[in-house]
Order: sequence, then structure tokens, then C-alpha cells
Amino acid sequence: MPNEIETKAVAVSIQHLQSQGYVVKDVSRDRTHKGYDLLATKNERSLKIEVKGCTRMWHIPDPYVTEFDSERRLVADFLCVVYFIESEREKLCMIPRKAILPEYVVPKSAYRIRSVFKKPSELEQFLEDVKPDAEL
Repeated sequence: MPNEIETKAVAVSIQHLQSQGYVVKDVSRDRTHKGYDLLATKNERSLKIEVKGCTRMWHIPDPYVTEFDSERRLVADFLCVVYFIESEREKLCMIPRKAILPEYVVPKSAYRIRSVFKKPSELEQFLEDVKPDAEL
């Protein structure tokens, strides 16, 4: 489930691309389009766009492993980072694939708990009541 910043970033990106004459399709939930969120078409030319939202200027949220290939190259044609800085109008950075050199990309290892464990039959036994006004 995407977070609010990511959802807003996709909306801003779609609006920006449409203002430039692109027909934009959100493919972020379509597993046949791994590594990017938007497919933007104009004059029979299609661009793959990966979108990130951020609340810190010049920061780029960590990408998922599916967003880069084995040579540490961006799968999408562009990485679009939308910055939401408090009391400022959003800013949009459209970074072309060729600008993100492989030496700028650092692989990282992560773990995820599988959904087979994240269900009531597994987790109910660990459920505890929280007392009102409990000190944390």
C-alpha cells in the first residue's frame, strides 16, 4: 500500500506530464510493468517513469531492487522525485536514466516478513490490550 506522500507524488507527476502533452497511465499496480510507476506516451514515443515523493529537499528515497537492473542502471527512462517542502510549492526533479551512474547506486540487503505469517491465525496469540493513557 503506497503512502500518502507517494500517492501525492504520482498525482503531481501525472499532472506535470499531462501539461506537457503526454497521455499518462499509472501502471504502479500492474506487475507486468516492474520498475516504474507511469507510462507516458506522446507522438508514439513512450517513456517509463519511476516516481518518488520526499519531504526533504535533494533527498531521494531508497529504490526497490526491481527499479534497477543487474548493472545498477535505472529500469525506467526517468526517475521523477517530487519534493513536498512545508509552506512551499512542490518541486519536481525529472532525472534521466543516464544521469544516475552505476557508482551512485549502492545495493542494500533487506528482509521482509512473508504474508503467510501476517494473518490472524498466526498473530492473534500475540495480541495484547493497551490500557488507555498508558505511558510509552
